[in-house]
Amino acid sequence: MAKVLRDTRSYRGMLQSDDGQILKILSQDKNSITFETAFGLSPHMIDRLKMQPEHIVFSERSRIARLGVQITCELPSIERLDGDLLILTQTASAVIPGYPGLDQLRAFFDEGLPIGRLVFCDPDALLSSEQVMAAIERSDLKLPASTAISSDGSIVIAPHRVICTLRQDISEETFGRILLREDGREMLNRYQIPKSVSHLIIPPGEGVITTCSMYLNEHYVVLQSGFSLGRNLPATVLDPIKTRGIRIYLEIINGTRHTIVNPLISARVYGAPKEKTVERRKTSARNHSRYALSELKTVQQRLQADRRRTCHFIDRSLALINPSKGIKNAQIYVNGPQQECNRSSAQCSTAREDFSSRSLCPHEYATARLHDSARKEQGVLALKYFPNLVEHRDIINMVAENKIKAIYFYEASCEHGPFLSQEDHSRLQEYHAFGVDVYWVCNLNQRLMVHTMRDGKGYFVAVERLADFHKSMLFAFYGSTLPLSEAGVDRLGRLMDSLVSFWGRNIGIVTGGGSGVMEVANTLARQRGILSGANFLEITDQSMTTDVDFCQVFQATCRHSRQKWFEIASFPIFNVGGLGSLEELGITLCNMKLSIMERVPIILFDTEGEKDFWIGMRRQISEMVRFHRAPAWVEEYLVITDNPEAVTDAYRKQLHLF
Repeated sequence: MAKVLRDTRSYRGMLQSDDGQILKILSQDKNSITFETAFGLSPHMIDRLKMQPEHIVFSERSRIARLGVQITCELPSIERLDGDLLILTQTASAVIPGYPGLDQLRAFFDEGLPIGRLVFCDPDALLSSEQVMAAIERSDLKLPASTAISSDGSIVIAPHRVICTLRQDISEETFGRILLREDGREMLNRYQIPKSVSHLIIPPGEGVITTCSMYLNEHYVVLQSGFSLGRNLPATVLDPIKTRGIRIYLEIINGTRHTIVNPLISARVYGAPKEKTVERRKTSARNHSRYALSELKTVQQRLQADRRRTCHFIDRSLALINPSKGIKNAQIYVNGPQQECNRSSAQCSTAREDFSSRSLCPHEYATARLHDSARKEQGVLALKYFPNLVEHRDIINMVAENKIKAIYFYEASCEHGPFLSQEDHSRLQEYHAFGVDVYWVCNLNQRLMVHTMRDGKGYFVAVERLADFHKSMLFAFYGSTLPLSEAGVDRLGRLMDSLVSFWGRNIGIVTGGGSGVMEVANTLARQRGILSGANFLEITDQSMTTDVDFCQVFQATCRHSRQKWFEIASFPIFNVGGLGSLEELGITLCNMKLSIMERVPIILFDTEGEKDFWIGMRRQISEMVRFHRAPAWVEEYLVITDNPEAVTDAYRKQLHLF
């Protein structure tokens, strides 16, 4: 089955190719490797190749450039188009001292290695200096504090006074993981170490890897090569959405005969194109047109009305929808053995958890009977409950045979209500890997939610907010379940207003979905029209705030796993809270120490204005630093305040923003 390419590119407002992959090696020597690369093009991209090839640039894959490897590319030309594949000749060479040479990386530069992509830089979307400044004033983008804007709209960036070195203990296996695996960038983040310097000095013929700060929402930035104060490697396009952080990497080489001190990089800023021509190639397009909530409710009523059963416990009927026949003609299937089971209720209750051959439970499910019915065309499943282990196996087998293209379910669990188990989360990732669309007819908020992946974490998102979910920069709001005072509600509202003013409206929040601070934050977000989400946990000591745009649900046994889902947030904000907030603060600090999260300001917001609520935390962390039990930078990034403006001032200062 063809691999389904599903990411957030359709939300980034850029017309680009699929990831180019090495087609074949042409030649190689001690210093370079020359190869042919195939780039998959959509029809619109092919049109641009025919009409405006001079505006198509190659952007090298970031992780390759961050290993000090330069990839040069021949100019795109329609003459090199083969069907919907553009075949270009490229050459890789190691150009930054202190980074691995080709002798260490050569084994990975082989057929199939993703190299980068081609991007159409729409001249009609190029911003003038006035437009760049207006976008900054609207908080539509955040550029480095050092940015200079020239009269033609180009910008000049002075990087951080930082040089990124690579640890010397990287094995060949680790290089392979960095270059080949999905989590390669995260692995590289742990091995690439930033070191502060008083001046960034590049001797003749050498190069450095450094960083800058930048946050892009709708715009994209194209670095310009050949600038006399340093030339960047061909990782030239900084994407919207993807480019958000204090460690946006720049790979700069000195091609002159003289030393460069404190290099500058020139760039152009592009806005969203007037025409949203961002579709992928047809081979990777999703082909399921979702059903309306009202239609799905009708199927749910049919499932609930069907009383046929041969099992004490299993009440997991499902419907198979053949698209050509329509949802009204969905065929209902019932679980359980063909004849009524003669086991007792007690035997059934215990045996159904055992899926081995020794189990007293027959484990006969309707999914095993779908094979013949789904033979003629790809079907859609509607299940009363999220699939269990045996049903999942049957569904995956049918998916592998191209017989199932989407799944809808109405309830997460027959025992745990709206909460999923750890195994359920693993199954959701497998459905995503197989290209199956999964929808939840969610009884929490009475909305149709679609499962999607962001930063390796799966969330259910209201279908009408899917684009917003992928575009919005998120803040994690932690805090107590106890009610806030009126002054606390007002102070939290002013904090949220400050965030919107500073970062713009492409932001959202994610909470634990409980009462107190979490409920107030959700209400304030709804009032301001920004995205609101929750990571719900199956516990009994708090109510659930369910009016959310996106969510994930966890059974009580997943409590610590659930915390990883907050990693989709760019910034943590800890309001007045108790032991739970204290635990979450510890996990956040540890994640930053381990480079799992980016170092950003850690806001301890005194929501109730009691002045000294968090003061003990500063004292404790200072003691940890003094005794070398915590890194010194933690004190620098810790912000304790009850002033909303102090929060945004900290972001501006610590993130080095314009």
